[in-house]
Amino acid sequence: MRVIITSDLHITGPEDPLYLSLLKLITERVHSGDILVLAGDVFDFFVGNKELLTSRYRKFIEVLAAADQRGVKIHYIEGNHDFHLTRAFSKIPGLQIHPADVSFDLAGKRFYVAHGDLVDPKDYGYKALRGFFRSPVMKALVSVLPGNWLDWVGNTSSAASRKKSPRSPLSLPTDQITRLRTLYRNHAVEKLNLGNDFVVMGHCHDLDEMSFRIGDRFGQYINVGYPRAHGSFLSWSKEDEKIQRERMP
Repeated sequence: MRVIITSDLHITGPEDPLYLSLLKLITERVHSGDILVLAGDVFDFFVGNKELLTSRYRKFIEVLAAADQRGVKIHYIEGNHDFHLTRAFSKIPGLQIHPADVSFDLAGKRFYVAHGDLVDPKDYGYKALRGFFRSPVMKALVSVLPGNWLDWVGNTSSAASRKKSPRSPLSLPTDQITRLRTLYRNHAVEKLNLGNDFVVMGHCHDLDEMSFRIGDRFGQYINVGYPRAHGSFLSWSKEDEKIQRERMP
Protein backbone atom coordinates (compact mmCIF):
# COMPACT_ATOMS: atom_id res chain seq x y z
CA MET A 1 0.00 0.00 0.00
CA ARG A 2 1.34 3.36 -1.03
CA VAL A 3 0.23 6.97 -1.12
CA ILE A 4 0.99 8.81 -4.37
CA ILE A 5 0.49 12.59 -4.47
CA THR A 6 0.93 15.11 -7.23
CA SER A 7 -0.32 18.62 -7.96
CA ASP A 8 0.48 21.79 -9.90
CA LEU A 9 1.41 20.11 -13.14
CA HIS A 10 -0.52 22.84 -15.01
CA ILE A 11 -0.95 20.57 -18.03
CA THR A 12 -1.70 22.64 -21.12
CA GLY A 13 -3.00 19.95 -23.47
CA PRO A 14 -2.78 16.30 -24.57
CA GLU A 15 0.53 16.97 -26.35
CA ASP A 16 2.16 18.27 -23.17
CA PRO A 17 5.00 15.86 -22.21
CA LEU A 18 3.97 16.23 -18.57
CA TYR A 19 0.52 14.91 -19.47
CA LEU A 20 2.09 11.77 -20.92
CA SER A 21 4.21 11.42 -17.77
CA LEU A 22 1.12 11.68 -15.58
CA LEU A 23 -0.69 8.99 -17.57
CA LYS A 24 2.35 6.74 -17.28
CA LEU A 25 2.63 7.41 -13.54
CA ILE A 26 -0.99 6.40 -12.91
CA THR A 27 -0.86 3.41 -15.26
CA GLU A 28 2.49 1.94 -14.20
CA ARG A 29 3.23 3.13 -10.67
CA VAL A 30 -0.16 3.16 -8.92
CA HIS A 31 -1.45 -0.27 -7.90
CA SER A 32 -4.38 -1.94 -6.16
CA GLY A 33 -4.69 -0.79 -2.55
CA ASP A 34 -2.80 2.47 -3.19
CA ILE A 35 -4.19 5.94 -2.55
CA LEU A 36 -3.76 8.47 -5.36
CA VAL A 37 -4.20 12.14 -4.50
CA LEU A 38 -4.42 14.73 -7.28
CA ALA A 39 -4.03 17.88 -5.21
CA GLY A 40 -5.21 20.57 -7.59
CA ASP A 41 -3.99 22.51 -10.62
CA VAL A 42 -3.35 19.25 -12.42
CA PHE A 43 -4.44 21.17 -15.52
CA ASP A 44 -3.81 24.77 -16.44
CA PHE A 45 -7.53 24.93 -17.22
CA PHE A 46 -10.24 22.36 -16.58
CA VAL A 47 -13.51 23.82 -15.35
CA GLY A 48 -16.89 22.15 -15.46
CA ASN A 49 -18.07 19.27 -17.59
CA LYS A 50 -17.65 20.70 -21.07
CA GLU A 51 -17.38 18.09 -23.84
CA LEU A 52 -14.49 20.09 -25.30
CA LEU A 53 -12.44 19.49 -22.13
CA THR A 54 -13.56 15.94 -21.34
CA SER A 55 -12.72 14.96 -24.93
CA ARG A 56 -9.37 16.72 -24.77
CA TYR A 57 -8.44 14.79 -21.64
CA ARG A 58 -10.40 11.61 -22.37
CA LYS A 59 -7.30 9.45 -21.93
CA PHE A 60 -6.79 10.85 -18.43
CA ILE A 61 -10.39 10.03 -17.48
CA GLU A 62 -9.98 6.53 -18.93
CA VAL A 63 -6.74 5.95 -17.01
CA LEU A 64 -8.38 7.08 -13.76
CA ALA A 65 -11.37 4.81 -14.42
CA ALA A 66 -9.01 1.86 -14.95
CA ALA A 67 -7.17 2.68 -11.71
CA ASP A 68 -10.48 2.82 -9.86
CA GLN A 69 -11.45 -0.59 -11.26
CA ARG A 70 -8.20 -2.17 -10.09
CA GLY A 71 -8.74 -0.97 -6.53
CA VAL A 72 -7.00 2.40 -6.30
CA LYS A 73 -8.58 4.96 -3.98
CA ILE A 74 -8.58 8.30 -5.84
CA HIS A 75 -8.96 11.77 -4.32
CA TYR A 76 -9.08 14.86 -6.55
CA ILE A 77 -8.72 18.16 -4.67
CA GLU A 78 -9.89 21.06 -6.76
CA GLY A 79 -7.35 23.83 -7.32
CA ASN A 80 -7.66 27.36 -8.64
CA HIS A 81 -7.22 26.16 -12.25
CA ASP A 82 -9.46 23.05 -12.08
CA PHE A 83 -12.81 23.13 -10.28
CA HIS A 84 -16.54 22.34 -10.68
CA LEU A 85 -15.31 18.85 -11.60
CA THR A 86 -17.90 16.56 -10.00
CA ARG A 87 -19.88 15.90 -13.18
CA ALA A 88 -16.76 15.53 -15.35
CA PHE A 89 -15.65 12.52 -13.28
CA SER A 90 -19.08 11.22 -12.28
CA LYS A 91 -18.63 7.95 -14.20
CA ILE A 92 -15.75 6.93 -11.94
CA PRO A 93 -17.62 5.62 -8.87
CA GLY A 94 -14.73 5.51 -6.43
CA LEU A 95 -13.22 8.89 -7.27
CA GLN A 96 -13.91 11.58 -4.68
CA ILE A 97 -13.82 15.30 -5.46
CA HIS A 98 -12.85 17.67 -2.61
CA PRO A 99 -13.19 21.47 -2.74
CA ALA A 100 -10.09 22.28 -0.66
CA ASP A 101 -8.50 19.38 1.25
CA VAL A 102 -8.79 15.77 2.38
CA SER A 103 -7.69 13.73 5.38
CA PHE A 104 -7.28 9.97 5.48
CA ASP A 105 -5.57 7.19 7.44
CA LEU A 106 -3.27 4.47 6.17
CA ALA A 107 -1.20 1.95 8.13
CA GLY A 108 -1.68 3.84 11.40
CA LYS A 109 -0.68 7.22 9.97
CA ARG A 110 -2.88 10.28 9.42
CA PHE A 111 -2.46 12.33 6.22
CA TYR A 112 -3.73 15.83 5.54
CA VAL A 113 -3.49 17.02 1.91
CA ALA A 114 -4.64 20.42 0.63
CA HIS A 115 -4.15 22.37 -2.57
CA GLY A 116 -2.86 25.18 -0.34
CA ASP A 117 -4.53 28.23 -1.87
CA LEU A 118 -6.31 29.07 1.40
CA VAL A 119 -3.19 29.17 3.57
CA ASP A 120 -2.81 32.97 3.62
CA PRO A 121 -5.61 34.33 5.88
CA LYS A 122 -4.93 37.92 4.75
CA ASP A 123 -5.25 37.27 1.02
CA TYR A 124 -8.76 38.73 1.03
CA GLY A 125 -8.80 39.56 -2.67
CA TYR A 126 -8.02 35.99 -3.70
CA LYS A 127 -10.52 34.53 -1.21
CA ALA A 128 -13.28 36.77 -2.57
CA LEU A 129 -12.41 35.82 -6.16
CA ARG A 130 -12.28 32.14 -5.22
CA GLY A 131 -15.67 32.39 -3.55
CA PHE A 132 -17.15 33.96 -6.66
CA PHE A 133 -15.73 31.34 -9.04
CA ARG A 134 -16.95 28.50 -6.79
CA SER A 135 -20.39 30.02 -6.28
CA PRO A 136 -23.65 28.41 -7.53
CA VAL A 137 -24.09 31.38 -9.86
CA MET A 138 -20.75 30.78 -11.54
CA LYS A 139 -21.39 27.03 -11.63
CA ALA A 140 -24.66 27.67 -13.45
CA LEU A 141 -22.95 30.11 -15.81
CA VAL A 142 -20.22 27.60 -16.64
CA SER A 143 -22.87 25.02 -17.48
CA VAL A 144 -24.46 27.21 -20.17
CA LEU A 145 -21.42 28.92 -21.71
CA PRO A 146 -20.11 27.45 -24.98
CA GLY A 147 -17.11 25.22 -24.33
CA ASN A 148 -14.80 26.97 -26.81
CA TRP A 149 -15.59 30.38 -25.31
CA LEU A 150 -14.98 29.12 -21.79
CA ASP A 151 -11.74 27.51 -22.92
CA TRP A 152 -10.55 30.78 -24.48
CA VAL A 153 -11.34 32.77 -21.32
CA GLY A 154 -9.60 30.22 -19.10
CA ASN A 155 -6.46 30.01 -21.19
CA THR A 156 -6.27 33.78 -21.61
CA SER A 157 -6.59 34.23 -17.84
CA SER A 158 -3.89 31.61 -17.20
CA ALA A 159 -1.53 33.33 -19.65
CA ALA A 160 -2.11 36.69 -17.97
CA SER A 161 -1.51 35.14 -14.55
CA ARG A 162 1.80 33.66 -15.72
CA LYS A 163 2.98 37.09 -16.87
CA LYS A 164 1.93 38.73 -13.61
CA SER A 165 3.26 36.15 -11.16
CA PRO A 166 6.30 33.88 -11.62
CA ARG A 167 5.59 30.17 -11.43
CA SER A 168 8.75 29.61 -9.39
CA PRO A 169 8.85 31.28 -5.96
CA LEU A 170 12.65 31.34 -6.12
CA SER A 171 12.37 34.35 -8.42
CA LEU A 172 10.64 36.28 -5.63
CA PRO A 173 12.56 38.66 -3.32
CA THR A 174 14.04 36.97 -0.26
CA ASP A 175 11.60 38.60 2.16
CA GLN A 176 8.63 37.32 0.14
CA ILE A 177 10.03 33.78 0.05
CA THR A 178 10.54 33.95 3.84
CA ARG A 179 6.95 35.13 4.35
CA LEU A 180 5.63 32.41 2.03
CA ARG A 181 7.47 29.63 3.80
CA THR A 182 6.52 30.94 7.22
CA LEU A 183 2.83 30.92 6.23
CA TYR A 184 2.92 27.36 4.91
CA ARG A 185 5.05 25.96 7.73
CA ASN A 186 2.89 27.57 10.41
CA HIS A 187 -0.24 26.19 8.74
CA ALA A 188 1.39 22.77 8.63
CA VAL A 189 2.17 22.93 12.37
CA GLU A 190 -1.49 23.73 13.07
CA LYS A 191 -2.56 20.63 11.16
CA LEU A 192 0.13 18.46 12.78
CA ASN A 193 -1.04 19.59 16.21
CA LEU A 194 -4.52 18.32 15.30
CA GLY A 195 -3.17 14.79 15.10
CA ASN A 196 -1.98 14.54 11.50
CA ASP A 197 1.37 12.85 10.91
CA PHE A 198 1.92 14.22 7.41
CA VAL A 199 0.84 17.53 5.91
CA VAL A 200 1.11 17.94 2.14
CA MET A 201 0.33 21.09 0.19
CA GLY A 202 0.88 22.57 -3.24
CA HIS A 203 -0.18 25.81 -4.94
CA CYS A 204 2.88 27.94 -4.12
CA HIS A 205 5.25 25.75 -6.22
CA ASP A 206 7.86 25.92 -3.45
CA LEU A 207 9.99 22.78 -3.13
CA ASP A 208 9.94 23.08 0.64
CA GLU A 209 9.73 20.53 3.44
CA MET A 210 10.36 20.38 7.16
CA SER A 211 10.22 17.80 9.93
CA PHE A 212 8.78 18.49 13.37
CA ARG A 213 8.74 16.82 16.76
CA ILE A 214 5.30 17.08 18.34
CA GLY A 215 5.46 15.57 21.81
CA ASP A 216 6.54 12.00 21.20
CA ARG A 217 5.40 12.09 17.55
CA PHE A 218 7.26 12.77 14.34
CA GLY A 219 5.54 15.10 11.88
CA GLN A 220 6.41 16.16 8.36
CA TYR A 221 5.34 19.02 6.13
CA ILE A 222 6.18 18.75 2.44
CA ASN A 223 5.17 20.81 -0.58
CA VAL A 224 4.73 19.10 -3.93
CA GLY A 225 6.58 21.94 -5.65
CA TYR A 226 6.28 22.51 -9.39
CA PRO A 227 6.64 19.24 -11.34
CA ARG A 228 7.26 21.06 -14.62
CA ALA A 229 10.48 22.45 -13.15
CA HIS A 230 11.28 19.93 -10.42
CA GLY A 231 10.18 16.75 -12.23
CA SER A 232 8.96 14.94 -9.13
CA PHE A 233 5.93 13.55 -7.34
CA LEU A 234 5.47 12.39 -3.73
CA SER A 235 5.15 8.86 -2.42
CA TRP A 236 4.89 7.09 0.93
CA SER A 237 4.66 3.47 1.99
CA LYS A 238 4.43 1.93 5.46
CA GLU A 239 8.15 1.13 5.32
CA ASP A 240 8.95 4.85 4.97
CA GLU A 241 9.42 7.16 7.94
CA LYS A 242 8.94 10.18 5.69
CA ILE A 243 7.19 11.05 2.46
CA GLN A 244 9.70 10.76 -0.38
CA ARG A 245 10.19 12.62 -3.66
CA GLU A 246 10.39 10.46 -6.76
CA ARG A 247 11.11 11.35 -10.36
CA MET A 248 8.18 11.58 -12.75
CA PRO A 249 8.35 8.72 -15.28
